[in-house]
Amino acid sequence: MECLSDCLHLLAPILPMPPNGAPNVVMADLIHLLSTWIARIGGLVAFAGAVKLAISFNMDDARDSVLAVLTMVSGFMIRVAVNSLDIFSIPATYSDAAAQQEFQQILHFIGTWIGRVGGFGMFVGAIIFGFAAKDSDAAAKLKGIKAMGAGAMVVAVSGILYTFV
Repeated sequence: MECLSDCLHLLAPILPMPPNGAPNVVMADLIHLLSTWIARIGGLVAFAGAVKLAISFNMDDARDSVLAVLTMVSGFMIRVAVNSLDIFSIPATYSDAAAQQEFQQILHFIGTWIGRVGGFGMFVGAIIFGFAAKDSDAAAKLKGIKAMGAGAMVVAVSGILYTFV
């Protein structure tokens, strides 16, 4: 217990005070807090990818190099995505109806694109299955069927998105 209290005393200067006030102010503070910490985590992921890339260059491992670059780019993408939250331009004096309408528009946008990605997955699975049928490759046929099934599940989930939210 003493160790926990020591850790809390060390973290107290960098952790923000809990927000208080109107609900829209509290949510704005929470969004700012979450975006700050998610950006920091994205920076750490990018740093870990850069370190992994340096190590993989030393070991001449191409597969690890590709994975390291993907990790590094993912970290940078996370960092950039949450640092540009001003693109949503949500005013502080939002009414409940306007917020609900905005949420429904965002949900519709996300659902549409998830369905499109699932359809693309089904398309890629069909192509894999077609080439496997041409070559009589049973393992590739199974991979194609699995890809089509996964794409179909994503399309189905995007279709029933409003059931969950």
